[in-house]
Amino acid sequence: MKVFKYSFYLVICWISSLSGFGQKTKSKPTSKPITLKVMSFNIHHGENNLGKTNLTRVVELLKQHKPDFVALQEIDSGVVRSGKLNQMRIMSLLSGYHEAFAKAIDLQGGKYGLGILSKRPIESVQQLKLPNPEAAEPRLLMCALIPLSDSKYVRFCNTHLDHQSALNRGLQAAVINENLQNSLYPVILGGDFNAPPSDHTLEALTKYWNDAGAKSEVATYPGNGKRIDYFWTHQSAAFKMTDYQVLNEPDTSDHQPVIVTYSLVK
Repeated sequence: MKVFKYSFYLVICWISSLSGFGQKTKSKPTSKPITLKVMSFNIHHGENNLGKTNLTRVVELLKQHKPDFVALQEIDSGVVRSGKLNQMRIMSLLSGYHEAFAKAIDLQGGKYGLGILSKRPIESVQQLKLPNPEAAEPRLLMCALIPLSDSKYVRFCNTHLDHQSALNRGLQAAVINENLQNSLYPVILGGDFNAPPSDHTLEALTKYWNDAGAKSEVATYPGNGKRIDYFWTHQSAAFKMTDYQVLNEPDTSDHQPVIVTYSLVK
């Protein structure tokens, strides 16, 4: 009888050791939030309001505010009007940022389009031509896939929507939403959208995306006193906006730079 009780006790101990019964389970370590500061700036093809280059001032702003990623619109590369300079390469060399350029159109012997600067190496760049049924100036979406760690990435995107055709602009916003809303990686979308938040052409974005400047009344385009430059994150993404500001740079470009700080919580 004693042998039976002892054998039964050993069996119970063996089963318990397999199941972890009576042991405290270690809680999974929570991932530390990642802080990301981003800037969007339409630099007016590198020309300030006095008709001189503004590239050095843009670089000064980068060094002062230290954004992680920068979305730049109206970039010239090899264009006659801006001295055939490679503007992205110049800003990259002066700031130490990694750079990428996406051509929207050919212009004066060179190229004109969008640029992205990043403190971190850029793994890949994607470009998407946006709808243009009214045959206006071609527009595009540019996205850079940027690693934040060995297992975490962010997709940083930049665009410049049509400033003349409401039809084009509405379709462009809809196509951007359609292509980015199911991204495998969290998306930060910035750029010059050429419309205030109340404009119906941005409905595809205002319906599904969080506008970082939703509570701001500061104009980003002093020419018409409206806020037309944005940063968006999808409502399903794990971003929390912690700071929003519009810099006062009236002589640097016809637009004002927008800087947003996000916390990526997972």
